[in-house]
Amino acid sequence: MGRLIRVALVVTLSVVSGCAPKSKTGEPGAEAVGIERTFERGPLKVVVRLTPEEPTIADSIQLSLEVTSDENYTVDMPSFGEKLEQFGITDFTESQPQLVEGNRTRTVRSYELEPFLSGEYVIPPMKFAFRSKGKESDDQGDHELDTEEIKLTVRSLLDETKAGLKIHDIEGPVSLERPSRARLWWTIGGAAAGLIFLVAPVIWLVMRRERKVYVPPPVPAHEIAFQELEKLVADDLPRKGQIKPFYQRISDILRRYIENRFGLHAPDQTTEEFLAEMQESPALPPVHQGRLKEFLQHCDLVKFAEHVPGTDEIQGTFDACKNFIIETQAQDVTVPQPPAPPVPAAP
Repeated sequence: MGRLIRVALVVTLSVVSGCAPKSKTGEPGAEAVGIERTFERGPLKVVVRLTPEEPTIADSIQLSLEVTSDENYTVDMPSFGEKLEQFGITDFTESQPQLVEGNRTRTVRSYELEPFLSGEYVIPPMKFAFRSKGKESDDQGDHELDTEEIKLTVRSLLDETKAGLKIHDIEGPVSLERPSRARLWWTIGGAAAGLIFLVAPVIWLVMRRERKVYVPPPVPAHEIAFQELEKLVADDLPRKGQIKPFYQRISDILRRYIENRFGLHAPDQTTEEFLAEMQESPALPPVHQGRLKEFLQHCDLVKFAEHVPGTDEIQGTFDACKNFIIETQAQDVTVPQPPAPPVPAAP
């Protein structure tokens, strides 16, 4: 027993040490930088960074544009509006210019991007125009730096191993030789004796101690909800003009998530009944209660009051549902492992 404990401790320490965060250089403890590309022309240097390197559909992607130039130059940054190709832009910040070594200034502009579906994404080439200070943008002294496109893969929350599952064809019947009556009785008798020989020890062991039955852990509520949201986006109901069915489904998705996550029986109640029960329950903090109330009342306007939402309202409803799930999902969910099979004793 003491030897088994020492072996278990060694394995545990090996796993913990192997889980330490590593940078791209492999040094433990260093912060990973994701995807980084550097572009230079003349006095201008642009560093494009994307983190994380392998995001999921539930992650927010950080796009950072670090621009360094001589202080006597003016740089025009690219403008994206509210979207960047297939991404939505949910937040934007820009630092104050800083003077760095060599009489150069550095500015960092950061965007928070939100993917809508899993798959391959492309950050398109970006154009940076720069010129000497005091010159107009239409002067012949303008120069341009073009970045290259950057590819990024957004992973689904679904189990990737399911994609490779195949159903094989059933093989044809195999002809069996009909045994003689005597041989058949010998076979049945031998099988019965062997069965008794095998079953008797098992029954004896079960009677001596209670067997521990492994129960697989339930699928987390937020993973179920994200799978349903991915299916809703794939069905593309708003583009087909099916606005009410879209709102009915997204409302049901959030209600089922609340029931699975907090134990509130949202699917079986009207909006008024559920909101009344929610106020008496400590499961949801007030800030989330307010957002949920606005979401459900907006869905009821579309479903029952003949309200026809615009494209921005539909997108906002989807974002509100997704963000509510992300903000309230269970943290540090541990998945128990099934017990290892017993090691047979040496004969």
